[in-house]
Order: sequence, then C-alpha cells, then structure tokens
Amino acid sequence: MATHATATATATATATATLQRKMRFVVSFTTSPTRINKCSPMIHSILDQTRKPDLFLLNIPEVFARTGETYVVPKYIRKSLTVNRISTDYGPATKILPTVIYLQDKEQYDPEYTRIIYLDDDIAYPKRMIETYEKMIRPKDCNVWTSTGFDFMNMSLDGKREHQDTATIAEGYGSVCVKLNTFGDDFIDYMTRYTAIDNQICRLSDDVILSNYYHRRNVGISIMNIKGFLSIYDIWTDKKILDYGNEADALHLGAGGTSDNNVDRYKRVIAILNKNRERYFTLTFTMIDQDVSDGTIRRTIIYK
Repeated sequence: MATHATATATATATATATLQRKMRFVVSFTTSPTRINKCSPMIHSILDQTRKPDLFLLNIPEVFARTGETYVVPKYIRKSLTVNRISTDYGPATKILPTVIYLQDKEQYDPEYTRIIYLDDDIAYPKRMIETYEKMIRPKDCNVWTSTGFDFMNMSLDGKREHQDTATIAEGYGSVCVKLNTFGDDFIDYMTRYTAIDNQICRLSDDVILSNYYHRRNVGISIMNIKGFLSIYDIWTDKKILDYGNEADALHLGAGGTSDNNVDRYKRVIAILNKNRERYFTLTFTMIDQDVSDGTIRRTIIYK
C-alpha cells in the first residue's frame, strides 16, 4: 500500500509540474556589418519588453557574404544579449537557422516548451510583443504565429493581417513565433540547400523558404493582431519601421542591387520549388466566366 501511495504521489507531482512548466521564449535575429551600428532602437525594444526573453540571441557569421565585410560588435550589444558567432552565412535565414542548432544543443531548451521569436533588425517592436505571444498562444498550440503574412492570389501577394486569419507565408518583419519542435532532422539539409551562396533567389527569400518548410511539416500559420499589444497596424501607424529599413540594402528593395524586389523574386522561387518538386504551400487562382446566354458572371477559385 505504501508503495502504491508513493507511486501515486510521484505521478501527481509529475503531472502538476508538467502543467506548471513555463514556456521559454527565445528572441533571435541577425544583422549586417553596416547595420550593427544602427540597430540600437530595435535591440532596446526587446530589452524593454514587459515579458523579458529567456534568451536574446544575435547570430552573425565571421564574414558577411554579400559584401565580404567582417563584424565589429559594439560593447553595448555584447553586454545586452548573447552573440552567437557562426562560420557560415546563411543569408537572411541566419536570423533563425543557427538559433535552432544552438538550442538543440542545449538540454534546458525542451523543444515542446520553447518558442523562438525571430525578427528583422529594422523594426522597433511593440513592448508587449512577447507577453502577447505568451498569453494568447496555448502551450499545446503548434502553429506558427506572426503579426503579418500573405497568400499567393493569381501570383500576386494578398495580405493577411486580421487576428486569427490563416496565411500561406509568414513575414519576418512582423515577428514570427515558432515552437522549437517544429524543426525536424530534415531542417538543416533543407535550409542549407535553399540558402546556398549560388542560389541567391531562394537565399534572399527566407520568408517563403521558411514558410514552405512549415507547410512541409504540416504546421499552420496564423495571424496575431491585437491593437495595443501586438499589431502590424500599430507598427505602421506608430512608425516603428526604422529609417534604414527603407535604404537600398533592404531585401524588399532588392538587397543593394543584388536581387529583384520581393514580388518578382518570389515568382522565381516558386518556379524553383516546382522544378524541385518541393513546393508544399498552395497557390490560389480565380477564374471569371460569363454566361453568354444571360450574362451571369461566375467566379471560380482554384487551388494549385
């Protein structure tokens, strides 16, 4: 009887500990040698969060492949966060890929109880961002959450920004919150192929390549939009996009002349994924027909 009672007590204590287990939040980003001296407002927006990150990680390669420059990390950055120096530059995906490797090597970061929030370096994020993700996402929810995304509609971008909308592509500039257990054993190989230096079209399209991976893993993408807490509309109206976010080296403007703009580049990424038979997300097309007899217009939605 005593043995049974002890076992029951142990099981109860284990169950209670599991219920009370706290989700860890890791904030992750990368930057360039030029921007590292400009991103103080973004860094302070994370340091000033109402819910502090359990780890604030900056991934930087030894050499920035796009220009061949090396990094000089300011002292205040070294004191404010963890600098994760890596040998390989994965392009914009450096904001997340080395973080997954880093956390998988640390026993204290249980994949089921760790969420990564990856960000761009040119946004001052709302101070309740982490708090909002923590309070609004249920612990067992394995969806990817972001404040802004889009679908492909007739090969154009159809923005998805209303709370609890679903999206095909999660946009990193709005912040993306993803569970560590989303990333399987196939992640490193998949990302290495699509971030290779000789594959610039895909390398510079991290939002599409990462979202394609989430669809590969059958993980949904949902929108978080709560004004006053975490909302892309607040980021826009409060002018939280920093000035250098619209300079020539910004990806959406062509990455300093090394690429197309986002819309044109994404079409080429889709063509590459199709050729490789590795496109896992859906494209939506609308077909409009008119009945010649009575003039009735019919709209048909086709998913491919």
